[in-house]
Amino acid sequence: MALAETLGALGQQVQLKWPNDLLKDGDKLAGILVETQSAPGGGTWTVIGIGLNLLMPDEMEAQLGRSAAGVPWLARMERDVLMAALLDGLAAALTEFTARGFAAFAARWNLRHAWQGETVVLLDNGVVRHEGRAAGVDDSGRLLLDTDDGRITVMAGDVSLRVKS
Repeated sequence: MALAETLGALGQQVQLKWPNDLLKDGDKLAGILVETQSAPGGGTWTVIGIGLNLLMPDEMEAQLGRSAAGVPWLARMERDVLMAALLDGLAAALTEFTARGFAAFAARWNLRHAWQGETVVLLDNGVVRHEGRAAGVDDSGRLLLDTDDGRITVMAGDVSLRVKS
C-alpha cells in the first residue's frame, strides 16, 4: 500500500496483485519482497526490497517474454526526490502498521485489487493448489478465494497467482 499510495501521489495510479506486485495497465510495474528475522533481545528485523520498473526497453520485454510496465517520467525525476517520496511513504505506512496492523490497510488494498472478482488459480511450484474467484484480502492480509467448496483464506510464502485463461 505504501508504494501504491506514494506512486498515486506522484500521479501514477496502480493496482495490486496479491501477494506482492503492483500493476500498471495490467502489466507488472513493481515487485516487493519482505524478509523478517527475530532480532537479538526481542523484536524483529525486517528487510524490504522494492523493484520498480522506471524504464522498460523493448529488448528487456523480449527477454522477459511478456510485457512489463514502466513509468519513464519518474525516471526523469531527481533520484533523491523520488527516493525521499518513497521512503516517506514507507515510513508513514510502517508507523501505521505498527499501531494498527494490516487491518488498517485492508479496505484500501481491496480498492486497488487488480483481480477482484476474477477467476484465478493459485500455483505452488507450478502445481495448481486452488481455483476460485479472487475476493480481496482479509484484515490479516490473507487472500480470500471463493472456491466451489466455499471461501478459503490463503497465506503462503511461495505462491504464484494467475488469472485463469
